[in-house]
Amino acid sequence: MKQIRLLIVAACLLALAAPAFAESPIHMNNRLRIGYDDNVYQAGDAEASDGSTVTHEKTDSTRIIEEIEMLVNLNLQRTYLGLRYRPSFIWYSNRDNDDTDFLQDLDLNFVQKFTPTLVLSISETLRASQLPELQDENFVVRADDDNYYNSALATLSYNVTPETRIDLSGRYILLKYTDNAHENDNYYSAVGGLTLRQQLASRTTLMGDLRYQTVVYNEADAEHNRDANSVFAGLGAEQTFNPKLLGSLRAGMEQRMYDNDAIDDNTQPYFELSSTFLPTPATRITAAAAYSIYESDVAFYLSQNRTYLSLSFAHDFTTKLSFYASGAYALNQYEADYALDDGDPTTPTPTDADENSFLVSARLTYRINRINWVEVGYQFIKLDSDLVGRESYDRNRFDVGWKIQLF
Repeated sequence: MKQIRLLIVAACLLALAAPAFAESPIHMNNRLRIGYDDNVYQAGDAEASDGSTVTHEKTDSTRIIEEIEMLVNLNLQRTYLGLRYRPSFIWYSNRDNDDTDFLQDLDLNFVQKFTPTLVLSISETLRASQLPELQDENFVVRADDDNYYNSALATLSYNVTPETRIDLSGRYILLKYTDNAHENDNYYSAVGGLTLRQQLASRTTLMGDLRYQTVVYNEADAEHNRDANSVFAGLGAEQTFNPKLLGSLRAGMEQRMYDNDAIDDNTQPYFELSSTFLPTPATRITAAAAYSIYESDVAFYLSQNRTYLSLSFAHDFTTKLSFYASGAYALNQYEADYALDDGDPTTPTPTDADENSFLVSARLTYRINRINWVEVGYQFIKLDSDLVGRESYDRNRFDVGWKIQLF
């Protein structure tokens, strides 16, 4: 956590110093929303360890969200710095255990062009979340506790020729829960890789990927050892079909080797597919699909096989009126072959289980003048889980708000 705090301080200092380098690179917005949540505790049905079904009643609540957003966009001759820091304070009218949340989102992008052929890029993502949530980004189910998620990626790119580029990348991921009751779920991951990119024509690029990853649950007890090492190898392609349609595909094989000698290696294919369609200058449609082995947030499963689909639509009706909608679906598959059995007769024996997650959201924004916007939004979330103890539920959220650009 010390490194994360230092990073936030450094990013803020860079943002404050930015006016010395460029004209008005900093903008700050204030966003105030009043909303309604029909299931504030994410209550529903869950299967108990004895096979019975436990049902909890929904509790609805009004909520007020106050959000400050700081944006930095600094462009120098060879250097780019982009920063988005967004702290949010949320108050609930009917949540007895804790009627407030304080969330923090930080996104930092840095690019340094040393020479025309050598470029360093660094990106940083930090999320500080409270209470159980289906996270919008990557749509991951977190355990029932406050948590920190940090991801840092650095890539050094070298153009061997105008058509050939080599990318050397390193990534560090950290997930940590604030409550010691979830110490078995805390982990860090380090990834190193190499990508060779070859442009065949003006609209086609082929890629070859090779990566190595280690995952360490450094605070877990011996009965919950999920440490693993993985090797990835694959190919990919990027294609500009026409000025209105772009697509990319990455596919290959992953072999995950677990530290637990009682568990066999897990070999699975992986793929990532995305496409962007621009039918008009005012309309953008993006679709994505992915499948891979993924870290499990259920302490007795070593991993999960995860399928993810998403679709988003954005359209500007006029220069002032904009609409955005998105949908996502995730299937998390847990296999008994990659599960731990602690030998406790009171604990159910792990079995194969599926978990389906759905997310639909929409937002309509109207720009009153140069610095003021009003907006209305809706979000629907549904979780349908076969896991023992995991509560299946659905939730609707509505909100109306006002956004102002302070400077």
